[in-house]
Amino acid sequence: MNPRLASRLVRLGYAAATGAGIGSLAFWVVYWFSFVRGNLRGPDFFNFYAAARLYVFSGGSAVYDIAMQRQVELQITAQDPSRFIVLPYFHPPYYTLLIAPLGLLDYRHAYYVMAAVNVLLVVALVAILALSSLRVHGRRAWLVASAMIGGFFPLFVTVLQGQSDLIVLVPLAAAYAAWARGRYGLAGALSALALAKPQLLLLIPVLFIARRAWRALAAFAGVLAALGLVSIAGFGVSPVITYLTSVGTWAITGRLPNTGQLVYTDPAVYSLRNVLEALPGGGKAVAFVILLLLLALVALSLSWRPDKPRLDFALAIAASLVLSPHQNVHDLALLVIPGFALADLALAGLLRWPHVAVAVLFFAYAAIDLTLAINFWSAAVGALAVAGYLALERMAVRPDPIPLGELQWSGPRPRRVIVLPAYRAAKTLVEVVADIPQGQADRILLVDDASADATVSVATALRLDVIRHQRNLGYGGNQKTCYRQALDMGADVVVMLHPDGQYDPAIIPNLCQVIESGEADIVLGSRWLGLDPAKAGMPWWKRLGNRFLTTSENQVLGLHLSEYHTGYRAYSRRFLEAIPFLENSNDFVFDTQVLIQAATFGFKIGEVPAIGRYHADASSVSFMTSTVYGLKTLGALMQYVLHRAGFPCVWLTPVSDADKESLAISQVAHHSQV
Repeated sequence: MNPRLASRLVRLGYAAATGAGIGSLAFWVVYWFSFVRGNLRGPDFFNFYAAARLYVFSGGSAVYDIAMQRQVELQITAQDPSRFIVLPYFHPPYYTLLIAPLGLLDYRHAYYVMAAVNVLLVVALVAILALSSLRVHGRRAWLVASAMIGGFFPLFVTVLQGQSDLIVLVPLAAAYAAWARGRYGLAGALSALALAKPQLLLLIPVLFIARRAWRALAAFAGVLAALGLVSIAGFGVSPVITYLTSVGTWAITGRLPNTGQLVYTDPAVYSLRNVLEALPGGGKAVAFVILLLLLALVALSLSWRPDKPRLDFALAIAASLVLSPHQNVHDLALLVIPGFALADLALAGLLRWPHVAVAVLFFAYAAIDLTLAINFWSAAVGALAVAGYLALERMAVRPDPIPLGELQWSGPRPRRVIVLPAYRAAKTLVEVVADIPQGQADRILLVDDASADATVSVATALRLDVIRHQRNLGYGGNQKTCYRQALDMGADVVVMLHPDGQYDPAIIPNLCQVIESGEADIVLGSRWLGLDPAKAGMPWWKRLGNRFLTTSENQVLGLHLSEYHTGYRAYSRRFLEAIPFLENSNDFVFDTQVLIQAATFGFKIGEVPAIGRYHADASSVSFMTSTVYGLKTLGALMQYVLHRAGFPCVWLTPVSDADKESLAISQVAHHSQV
């Protein structure tokens, strides 16, 4: 596309988004002025106003008294007592102190003051998010923040209802900005100030623990303790204890303390727990277990390395909303922060799937704004979409690569060593060695894994370098000997070629060229880039397993390889010296672990076409062995996931220990050179 045209389209997109935000904002303003001409008995504000009146005229002990709440709310709303269900006030005591002055005003004027404060908080929210952007000095950040906030239905509901979400949202946005800049102590303190609705921020302290941000956790606890002292000073000890027990009962059971009455019967009130309990076979126990598993998954994602602070904080907020025991549509106003974070990172090119992020945001905002036309479940789906995408994007972040030096050769040209990990290869070895292109190998090393046939005799007759294991160490154990000895031989490039004739030796120059040109440090001979494996004779169940495992590995490792499970490979010396391959398994999963190590340490992986050969003398594993291998591959991926989450795995620790000899070659093998 023409750059000038692309620039115009981008500007047009921002103009359209801004226009849509301004249009929506204008509509909500007109609607609000029309709404306030009524009696104002509908908004949730009556609940806050009742608490303020109770504190001012009856003292702190009356604020959390359900009977007194009911009496004052009936006076405000003029409802039929037989039909009126009390809307319990479960906000923290310090928030009551903050809004207490409203109790000195009449209801209508108190509502106007609250609306004005909320509007000012919206302006502050736009400024905080815009200034936290990766494009601090650009108009783009202000346009994006304004467009996302101006037309967002939950924010309008917050203003209309006189709710407290903006008093939560503004310090939380400031905490997000501080966290993004690495000011963790300030982020922790500001997060504690946002606890006017603690049920919406359950995962913020989990984030601090998962990221090992102890300054943030200490500041969070310190401010929380200070707010507790302020609450006790303003209310006394007994009302504060009543508040804590009431909130606990409500969060766990959804019912009022003492009376057992359901707090909310309106179907518009959503929580994932309620959905799980309503499913066939559901119930409180099932819902609790599923929520615990989801919480563990989110905590795992939050601890994912390396640091991506904006995604961390955004995920903690979005997941808190999804896992909250109770929420309403205005509570989804908190999604402004995750939404802005995604838009900001997408514009900066720092997301794995920026186009998907834009699509998810569009879908989520549309679903939430359609709450008016459909029902609250559309809003719930929107929240789940944002949280789910953030979790995937967070876990797709690649680790920081280890620093690499320049490729250097031991002589005037790269020294190539071909290694043949052999087991019962006597029938095919002569043909395989004969097919190796002349002049393409400086040394050819065969490591025999205690074969019962004449493999060693044939290799000796072919004048190969030969090492024979005294006992069978397995496919991975064989490779460990191959690579250690190849490095001792001064190899700059090591090519692994199976001596059973399953792979064509003719592509050895192609494999080496990719390494020697600096394009990659590990090169795979992929059977999916050459002749169709089905036509080459690969069994259908192997093809199916190969595709499933390759897809899984690409998703987890964030790569785009056509095949992971080829035994035809070439490695650079610096790659083998950097990865702790001696810590890998001794069986077939060794090859998978090497590729996971390459992805973990940031090495480039290349591929060249290869053709697999399937014949009677080629080694082949049974269906059961392949199944075990597949399960071990998935297990290796899980170890990678846990390692990234902060639970160290020895074979994924980036140390240069390739020359470490956990078991000396002399103890396991006979070595001969011809």
